[in-house]
Amino acid sequence: MKKSLSLLMGTALLVSLTACGGGSSSQPATTAAAAPAAAEAEITFKYAELNPDDNINSRVGYKFAEEVEARSNGRIKIDVYTASQLGDEVTCLNSLQMGGGTVDMYRGNTNSLSDYGFKKLNLFGLPYIFVSRDTMWKVLDSAEIGQAFLDEGIEVGAGMVGIAYTDEGARNTFTSGEITCLADLKGKKIRVPETTLMMDTMSAIGAEPTPISYSELYSSIQTGVVDGGENGYPGYYSNKFYEVAPYYLLDQHTFSPGIILMAEAKWNQLSAEDQALLREAGKAASEWNKTQIEAEEKELRDKLAAENIVIIDVPAEDKAVAQESCKAVWASYAEGIEDVLDAVVAIQQ
Repeated sequence: MKKSLSLLMGTALLVSLTACGGGSSSQPATTAAAAPAAAEAEITFKYAELNPDDNINSRVGYKFAEEVEARSNGRIKIDVYTASQLGDEVTCLNSLQMGGGTVDMYRGNTNSLSDYGFKKLNLFGLPYIFVSRDTMWKVLDSAEIGQAFLDEGIEVGAGMVGIAYTDEGARNTFTSGEITCLADLKGKKIRVPETTLMMDTMSAIGAEPTPISYSELYSSIQTGVVDGGENGYPGYYSNKFYEVAPYYLLDQHTFSPGIILMAEAKWNQLSAEDQALLREAGKAASEWNKTQIEAEEKELRDKLAAENIVIIDVPAEDKAVAQESCKAVWASYAEGIEDVLDAVVAIQQ
């Protein structure tokens, strides 16, 4: 639903978190200290998110909106539209590319950007490119790689600019039929985002990639159009995919970070000070995200176990074999920027 987050000034207000999908609230906890009354909003942006309110991605969007409103004293407001209200991923990215209006900001995945001319940011979506969450953030926080790449959309003429990174955890594969290991994905029709990179990734690990809209995934599994899909714990749980696909394989094929993107045309209308304000607010939302995601994943694993979902851990040696299979994908997407790929790997060592 559409949310306009207003900062409540004058008294400290604690909005407590409840667990995702049952115990956690759809918006992050906030404490607002006494401050002058907020000004009327002079600028309003529409922010799109595919997931429902209680998902960590949506909650990061609310946190970002809250930070922007607080830092601008209400002068800049961001209306967050969750649950694909403003369209699917392709619709949202196309809207950014065309200058915004329908969608001014969108939280996407770096693995969805290859078809829009991105190359460097796309490396972050390569299968098994990150060793762990800690090493991923080491890369994203680095000035010469992660922070520098936020402007790649401007450099390549994609019509969008990155503001900050987000983390919904590693993407895992889930199926309606029984599986016990990575090898069991061979020949399975697995839904992937409508991007070439994710199709290549699924093919590399032996599955049959089927690109369909995220909003159609539940019904597509239910009707047998696909055998399953892939997503992190938050997306798998909050969208109730476990109801139709109760086998959850922790293959961690992609530890792809999310990225808050903005239409370049809208970005260029802002002063340098307001651009910096958005980046600072995005950084604050990222830091909040980091404090939430690991505990949330553990909580969601416990909730899924209580629902009798079969959670399959994948041995490190099997992941190593899969990584080798995926290095051909690395090569095809790193052509001409092999030095950048080497730097991403080196930072993690």
